[in-house]
Amino acid sequence: MDERTFSLIVTVSSSIAERSVVRRLRPLSEVIIKDVQRYQGISVISGIRGSGKTTLLSKIYKTERNAVFINSEIVLKQGVSLLDLLHYAYAKRYRVFLIDEIHMIPGWEKDIKIFYDETRSKIMVSGSSAIYLKARGSELSRRARFHEMKPLSFREYIYFVSGRLLPKIDIKDIVKGNTEKIERMLIPYINHYQPYVNFDALPAAFFEKNPEVYINILERTIRYDLAYLREIDNYYIDAVYRVIKSVALSKPSELSYSGLSNNLGISIKLVKEIISSLERAGIVYRVSPYAKGRKSVRKEDKILMPLSLRSALCSYYGISPERGSIREDFFVQHTGECFYFKTGKIRRTPDFVVGDYIFEVGGKSKSYSQILGMKNAYLVKEGVNLSGKERSLYLFGLLY
Repeated sequence: MDERTFSLIVTVSSSIAERSVVRRLRPLSEVIIKDVQRYQGISVISGIRGSGKTTLLSKIYKTERNAVFINSEIVLKQGVSLLDLLHYAYAKRYRVFLIDEIHMIPGWEKDIKIFYDETRSKIMVSGSSAIYLKARGSELSRRARFHEMKPLSFREYIYFVSGRLLPKIDIKDIVKGNTEKIERMLIPYINHYQPYVNFDALPAAFFEKNPEVYINILERTIRYDLAYLREIDNYYIDAVYRVIKSVALSKPSELSYSGLSNNLGISIKLVKEIISSLERAGIVYRVSPYAKGRKSVRKEDKILMPLSLRSALCSYYGISPERGSIREDFFVQHTGECFYFKTGKIRRTPDFVVGDYIFEVGGKSKSYSQILGMKNAYLVKEGVNLSGKERSLYLFGLLY
């Protein structure tokens, strides 16, 4: 490592950080920043492109003393070793290291592990895939904490359009019905639901006011991020685009690996591999079937998408998004880890299991038929001031 190369990397990286600073951070960023600034180990921040990871690191960079901001793409272009770069920066008395889009650097986890064990420095890294970073970050074992930057929650979106930050609630508050006060606070902002789910759920799209941001994010994810997961060629890229289009334009309940394989003329093995890679890049959510205990379940995963991505793709292809699919995307994004019920042979079953609770997600006219007689089962609908075992879908938008 020579001084000229180091100065170039730091100067260009710093200019990227400066351009990423915003006047008002999203509330989730504030929560993560407080945690990583207190933690003296390695912090790993993942999330889909456009969710605000670079902005978050830039904010920390502006407030930490003896900090250096490193853009991984610049490091790759200069052809230098990450470990050599970190050693050189440490020798120049930098003690806080912020590395953006680290998934671009092959073997990054080994370099970070070695450097941390040698120096016990404070290290914060970001990357586009929670699953990929956690898998590669297993090398870091107890040294690292992981944080995920999801798309904006409905609560965060309301904050940006109105200036009011509603209280965050817990799923137990929703199922117990302790939400009358918060529902009264939420009612004036229900009209923001449609623009939020249609095009504004990613910070990059919301602030740029450009729906094409989603197409650009997909382009970069497919051509760059997926290349760090496996070797890609034109055939693979074309197959990925066709799979994404099918996922966006189909109802989740109608999607299957075998169906995609038959409709697209792609092997089922490749379909599964593409869906897995898209999940690792944050482009789809895979919801596994629910099974009690250790009972084996052969049912296929349900495939959903981060909010606004489905709507943007449908708009791109000149098709109206299916409202039920959007509701399920909304529910899964906000609840996080959940499972879905297999369709019953005698009657249809509810949609999702979250912890000890069962939820059927539907429109205003949805009936109780699919949860009848079930314990801890609730009907989630678009609406407010609901009664009995009905719960407002909008309340789930306040979970983070």
